[in-house]
Amino acid sequence: MILRPVDAAGDILPVLSSRALLSGPEAVARLVEYRLSLLAGEWWENTGFGFSILQAMNTSRLTEDSGSALASMITSYIRETSGVQEVEDVHFSIAGREFSYSCDVLTKEGKANVVFSTVY
Repeated sequence: MILRPVDAAGDILPVLSSRALLSGPEAVARLVEYRLSLLAGEWWENTGFGFSILQAMNTSRLTEDSGSALASMITSYIRETSGVQEVEDVHFSIAGREFSYSCDVLTKEGKANVVFSTVY
């Protein structure tokens, strides 16, 4: 898998050399991050496409038990990403209104870390 680099705002950067492209586990981790950040209903071409985390978090205040279920939902969603063979070392925390999640994704080429957080 090869991905184009993006800036902090998510805009695609010009590529002057193939060395600037992302590949291997880093590309897969970036694709996971892209998928997690595209929320359901945000893409105008297919409003049913995207991650439905906000709908899951909207049902009740997060507790340790519901946080565990949410982390399981995120892990399942990550497993559906192209290039991901397995998800391991999953951690989550709830601090005030912020939910943080991290894991390692295993690919054919190696392992990469994914970090995700959202405020509800």
